[in-house]
Formats: sequence, structure tokens, C-alpha cells
Amino acid sequence: MSKRILIVDDEESVLNTLKRLFRKLPYEIVPALSGDAALTIMKEQTFDLIISDMRMPGMSGAEFLCSAK
Repeated sequence: MSKRILIVDDEESVLNTLKRLFRKLPYEIVPALSGDAALTIMKEQTFDLIISDMRMPGMSGAEFLCSAK
């Protein structure tokens, strides 16, 4: 069973780059374009690691991580 990583960033190009970096590694990558979207995903899925941008509109990375905790 592969480890699951949630990547949160408001820039789709950054999400795509990070997904490519992990492509050949044994991780399942789940992208989210905002903190709100990530919290919605987390209601139904669990993750081993969260990588989050800190500067996002609407909800900062710090606010998202506090809510995710």
C-alpha cells in the first residue's frame, strides 16, 4: 500500500510540478487548489503527509494546517 500525500497550492503549475516529482515514487498524490478544497477532501480521505503552500488567497497555509490538525 503506497503512502498518500495531499498537496495544497493555489497555483496549478506548482501542483503539476510536484506531482511530476513524485511520479516514479511509491506515493499516491492528491492535489487541492485551496485550503477549503483540501479540507473537503480530508473529510473522506486520510493522508500520511500534507504539503501546503503558505500564501494562498482565502485561507493561508497556516490556517489550513491548523484546521487540518
